[in-house]
Order: sequence, then structure tokens, then C-alpha cells
Amino acid sequence: MTLSALRLACFSTCFLLTAASDPVVLTPPRVVVAYGAPVSANCSTHLTHLGMGWEAPLGPVDMTDEVNQITWKVDSLTEWNIKPFCFVNVNELSQKTKFLEVIVYKIPDNVSISLNDTERVTEGKTYELLCDIKNIAPLKNLVVRWYKGQNVIRISRYSETDTTPKSKLGRLPINLNRSDNGAQYRCEAQLELGAGGPQPPPAKKSEPLSINVHYSPKFSRSVEIFNQTNKEITLDCTVEANPHPKYTWKTPIQHEFNKAVLSVPALTSGSFNCTATNEYGSSVKQFIINPKSRDRTIFWAFLGSGLALVFVLIVGYVIKRSSFLVPLQGHSVELWHGQEWRCKAGLLLAATAQFLGCQAGPSQNPFRLCTRTMADFNKISEMMKNTLKCFFALFVLQTASGDSCSLEISPSRVVVAFGQPVTVSCVASRPVRVLGWESAIGASHTQRDLAVQWSVDSLIDWIEEPICYGVFFTAPRQCEEKLNLVLYKTPDSISISMVNHTGPMVEGKEYQLLCEVQNIAPVQYLTLRWYRGQTEVYNHTFSELSPATPVQVSSTLLINPGRVEDGAPYRCEAALELGPEGPQPPPRVKSEPLSIAVHYPPDPFNPERELVEFVDGEDILLNCSSGGNPPPSYSWSSPNVQDNDENQPLLRAPSSGTYTCTASNMLGKSSKKFMVKPKSKGSHVDPHDSQRLQI
Repeated sequence: MTLSALRLACFSTCFLLTAASDPVVLTPPRVVVAYGAPVSANCSTHLTHLGMGWEAPLGPVDMTDEVNQITWKVDSLTEWNIKPFCFVNVNELSQKTKFLEVIVYKIPDNVSISLNDTERVTEGKTYELLCDIKNIAPLKNLVVRWYKGQNVIRISRYSETDTTPKSKLGRLPINLNRSDNGAQYRCEAQLELGAGGPQPPPAKKSEPLSINVHYSPKFSRSVEIFNQTNKEITLDCTVEANPHPKYTWKTPIQHEFNKAVLSVPALTSGSFNCTATNEYGSSVKQFIINPKSRDRTIFWAFLGSGLALVFVLIVGYVIKRSSFLVPLQGHSVELWHGQEWRCKAGLLLAATAQFLGCQAGPSQNPFRLCTRTMADFNKISEMMKNTLKCFFALFVLQTASGDSCSLEISPSRVVVAFGQPVTVSCVASRPVRVLGWESAIGASHTQRDLAVQWSVDSLIDWIEEPICYGVFFTAPRQCEEKLNLVLYKTPDSISISMVNHTGPMVEGKEYQLLCEVQNIAPVQYLTLRWYRGQTEVYNHTFSELSPATPVQVSSTLLINPGRVEDGAPYRCEAALELGPEGPQPPPRVKSEPLSIAVHYPPDPFNPERELVEFVDGEDILLNCSSGGNPPPSYSWSSPNVQDNDENQPLLRAPSSGTYTCTASNMLGKSSKKFMVKPKSKGSHVDPHDSQRLQI
């Protein structure tokens, strides 16, 4: 069986069960219709009746007998608060009725967007976007979506109960900055009318509003370094601002310039300061042209020459201390103070050092050096060792200076709330020519100290990426370290609602709950938790997303409610888990609880059969109470009871016999049989032993 056929069979079965248990059935039970459009609904019953009809201010249907279905129909519905109902006259004293829920809607005549302040819009100020919606109904189903470009930045819902057309002015506070210059905003009015309404929901959009934001010039990098060359160097001081800025230069060339781009002649060095100014402020950028650096080969040539010179000096020192140098092999000779030295092989350095082996006298060890020779040899070795140490230190210093940046940021990671102050230090561990911070806000630099601070009184720039830079006297001439900055904002609101459904849920069916979080950042640190009562049932993280600016996100929860969840409160909670540097405990915002109503058929009776014994003269009271939502209606049948329309779970049995109670609502029914008989003397019967009953 295909899925569509299965759904059709299920729908038919549910309809038959409803029709069988409910005396009056409306199809559909709820209608959504545009103002002035046609509408119709059927009313049916399985009861034997004296007549049935529709009561309504438009399209009433007179009472008709000998039919089990009757239709209410209007060609053009122009009544806003219409409440038609179907009635069935069971007898002269009993009438069954059921009201049809009618939702009449109207899309707005016009939707427009504007800014509350028509003067010049300035960066850093808070304004309000106004969405003017003309003549829409009903307001309780109105949803306003706010857009920046193609992205939804806010969803606003309303709870007014007016059913007639009204105008609504939506408001959205925004804090504008330079990134909003030229951005297009618009709003959309949408009527979410539930599953019975048109899909997609009817909506109307405003024309886009382009905002012109005025702001001062601000350099992202306050210092730029160049090395002197044999060619002309171009210094570009162009910076964005609204209105366009004017430029002034302070240079060692002693010429006045008022352009954004300055060409510096070849072989020119020094500091060039550019100032960009408009009516909202000014900003300064420094260009440093370093003198042409020497080739490193000079250093290495110097080092090599030094080593060669030291070697020559040591050798000369040795030769000078030597009496003579003679070739000897297997001969003895008196060289000094009457001592006869014999060489095994090689050359003899008289009175200083024998490098292979010598002996003083024929009886001595031929490989032992004499005392004077050893002392001179140690002295020479010490000189060579100290010299090599000196050159090795120079080599290490040169190598280290070429590889280390020598900048340290403290603290290395900063977590700060939107609009709050922040201060971070940067320290250089070796002499520095210029030390500073590159930043859109709070840029600074120093030419004297080994430490500089980046400090902002109120951080409101979402794309801020502060970088500490240093310009050193030795290589590397310039290096930088980036600050790990996390700017966060708790959500403006968090709400929970049902998706494409209104009213009670039905046991055994699947539904979706939607949790919407408005304007939260950064979303990659967000954990969204779902609760039923106090129990967490699901959590959703957004680590795969990366935007740093506030966004709107949502999460859905699939539920299959049972009768035990009738009235259960669901809620969602947004937590920003920002790490050990962030606030502890993590900031959390909770939604209002959403209590769900679950409709379910009457509880099955247990046992389904019950034996009731009585003594003559006692009242016989039978109890057929059952749970159910909606609360069930009750009917009794027995040969001893006339038609009972009291709809009560209790029955006073007039005599012995079999009594059947049926509890029913729109979702189903459940029955129980009572066997009532006089109690026999001396006998004991378990009233719950249904197996002894033969009915």
C-alpha cells in the first residue's frame, strides 16, 4: 500500500470513528477564507432526529428533516465575526449543536518601511525602523519579517485579538554603523493561518529602504612600513568616509600635499603622516620609509674574516714561542736545558708541544707530554675556545634576531559583551622602533615604550580584528600578533511555537515545535536546549556556522505526544558557552513555556466486565467514569432502561440485569458491561472476576 493510500485510509477511519461517536460532525471543523470569497461546510449526524439546519447571519439553512447531512454555503463572506452553528433536534426537548470555527482574513492594502529620524543618519546612534501595515486582519495571525538585504534579521509576532481590519505600525530598533551605509532594509507582513489556511501563507512586502549612514574616516592600519629603494614609492592614504574626507600630509620633503596618494622620490626615507578629515572626525596614518638595509653577506664576510684572523694570530703565537721546528724520526737530541727529547715520528715543536708523542729521557713514556709543553698547549686551547665562543654568540644573536617576533599579547584571548569596555596589552621583548595596534576602533602606537595598550570604552564593532605590530631595529623589521577577540551578545528574545498547527494536538500524531532566537552572536558558541517540564529532552549546537554578527537562528523539536503530556509545558533555552575566559555561568535566556493540550480517546475500561451483587433494598449505583480529552460523553443501554440522555457516568440501576455503558468523544469510544444480580446467601463472589461471567 502506498503512503498516500495509507493516509487516505487512516483519514477515512478517523472520520468514521468521529462520526460514529459524535452526534454532530462538521466537515471541515475549521475554515479559513479570504474576505469576500465563497465558503461552505457540511454538517452530518447519525442520530434519528426531527430536523437539522444551520443558524448564521449569512446563508442560514432552515431546519430539514429526513436528511443526515446539510450544507452551509455563502457565495461572498463579508462578515468578520461570523459564528455559524449546526443544530440537530433529537426530540422536542433535546437539541444537539456544534459551532463552526471561521477565520476571515484580509491581506494588507499597503506595506511601507521608513526610518523614525529623517535627519542625517550618523554612525553609532540608535534608530527605529518603522513598518506601516495598512488594514490587515486578523492581527493575532500577523507575523512581520524584517530583512537586511536577503537575510531575515528579526521576526515580530502580535497577540491582539481584533478580527476586523486594523493598521499596525511595527518597530525595530537598530544601531547603525558604517557597514550599513547603502544597505537595503524591507519588511514583510505575513498571515500565518495554520494548516487550514492557504500555503504558502499570504504575504505582502514593502519597497526596499536604502539608508545613507554618515561616518568619520578611520584607518584600519595606523602605521605602514616601507624599505627605501632605488625607485619611487607610492603612499596611498585613501580611506572610506561619508562624506568623502579631505587629506593633509606632514612630510620631511617640506611640500604641501592635499591628495590621498603621495609619490615619494627614490632614496628618500623618514616619517610621512597623513590626516583624513570630514565634518564627523579625523584619523591619522603614519608611513615609515626605512633606510636601505645592508646586505647580510657583509656580516658573514666580517665573521669569516675574523675567524681567519684569529687562526693566523694563534699560529703566529705558537711559532713565536717555539725554539725551532725540526724533522726527527727515531733520533734523540738535546734541545733545551740539557734534556734529550726523542720523537717517535713527525715534527717536534721545541719547548712547546709535541702533537704525536715524545719522551724526556730514554726511560720515560713516549706518549706523555712534558709539563711545560702541556701548560703552553692549555693556554693556546683556552684562547681558541674563548674566541670561538665570541663568534658563536654573534652567530646565535644574528640568527635569533632573524626568526623571533618578540611580541606578547596579554590576555591572549578576550571575551567581551557588546557595548562593554575592553583593554589589552602588547609587550615587545626587544628594542622596538614603533609599537602599536591596528584596529578600526582604538588604534594606537608608541615610539618610546616597549608596551602599548588597546583600549575601547564601548566595543560595538562586530568585524573588529585588533592586531599588535612592531617595527624593530633588527630583522625581522616588522612582525605582528592577532588578538583572539570574541564579541558576544545575548538574544533580544527567544520564543516557542507550534509549526503549521493551532489548537490541541491528537495523541499518536507527530508535531513540530519551533524555537526562534532573535539577534544572538556569535552563533557558533550557542547551545539551544529543549525542556519538557524540568527535563532536558534535546539540545542543538550551531558550531558549523561562522558569522560573527548577530543572526536569527531556530531549532525544531519533533514530538509524538501522549495523554500523559496533556498540559505539559515545553520551553527552550539559549546558552552562550564562551569558554573559560567568558562569563561564568554562561549567559542564558529562556522562552516562555508553551503548554500543549493533547486530545485522546476515552481510557479503556479495566476490567471491561464487572459483576455487581446487591441485597434487596439497597441502591444499585453503577460507575462508568473514564478519562478522555475532550471529556467523554456517556450513554447507557439496557432492557431495563429507557433512552437515557442525561450524559452521566453514574447510573442508578432499577433492577438486576445487564447494563452497558459507552464513553465516547470525537477520537474514539470505550464500553463496559455491568452484570447486576441479587447476592446469594452464604456465597462470595469476586466482583472483578470477569471470567465467571457468561454474557
